[in-house]
Amino acid sequence: MPVISVIVPVYNVERYLGRCLDSLIVQNYQDFEIVLIDDQGTDGSSAIAQSYATRYPHLIRYIVNSENLGLGATRDRGIAEARGEYLMFVDSDDYVSSDYLGTYLTAMCEQPVDVVVGGYTRDVDGKLTPHFAADSVWSLTTYTIACAKLFRTAFLREHDLHFSRSRCGEDIYFSSSLFCCSPSFRVIPYAGYHYFFNRASITGSLDHTKDHEVFVARLFDELLADHPLEQLTVEQKWVVQYTYLANMLNALLVHNRGCGIRRMREKRAFVFDDALHRFPDIDRNPLIALRASRGQTLKIRLSVWLLMRLRRIHCDGIVYTLAALM
Repeated sequence: MPVISVIVPVYNVERYLGRCLDSLIVQNYQDFEIVLIDDQGTDGSSAIAQSYATRYPHLIRYIVNSENLGLGATRDRGIAEARGEYLMFVDSDDYVSSDYLGTYLTAMCEQPVDVVVGGYTRDVDGKLTPHFAADSVWSLTTYTIACAKLFRTAFLREHDLHFSRSRCGEDIYFSSSLFCCSPSFRVIPYAGYHYFFNRASITGSLDHTKDHEVFVARLFDELLADHPLEQLTVEQKWVVQYTYLANMLNALLVHNRGCGIRRMREKRAFVFDDALHRFPDIDRNPLIALRASRGQTLKIRLSVWLLMRLRRIHCDGIVYTLAALM
């Protein structure tokens, strides 16, 4: 049996799939399998996937979904199909460095944990920018990427960890659900995962018309149904609340930028009505402080602290108005 299973969902990525698979095939660590799962796209991805599976039968297991299931359910199938002691997710429009698998496995062997967390390199039109995960609990929550992490397969299965069925934000649910299961983890200063900003992807095409805040609310409905607040420790509850806030405020200020003042007022009302209904004590969260949320990215830490502070004195509206007009 292979030591690592690399799960690669495939859907309408004919321009990038070859690059992704080539980067895995040339790994300097070779005791692994690629679980290549075809999610019934409409372009030439299937032919490319079949070609690679034929050329590398010792390395690639090619699986075809009976119908289009979406990214989350396809990754879930990968978890079920994985034969490796450890597993990783690689999106088929991304690619990795040749020492990718070996670096993560070395870190796991040095300090056995449930999850090894690494950074990533963002590729925007060929411009590469490395981003590193902080050695803190936030690497499991607000650092939502499911890729660039090595998971102990048994841990995911023991806790029935899975992705959301939503077609957007699957990683938000998965990361928060993982955190609620209290995994041991290690963060490494490595950015060998190359996240390619695909402007045609779901994430790359989000704007205010997609109502991202509604997606976030649904994801947390699902999360809290699976991990009720009363079953969490007080510390976990504060982290989940903070994670909710970080995602909702990002939805308002980033994804809803330029939506217009009237629409922004409606969206803002939705967010805080939902927040207070879901978390009546959210304004008392001790993590909404610059020092208490250390380890969080500076951008998120400042944004959450400043916006919630302004809200307490009823002065946050100007920030949302500016975002609505940008």
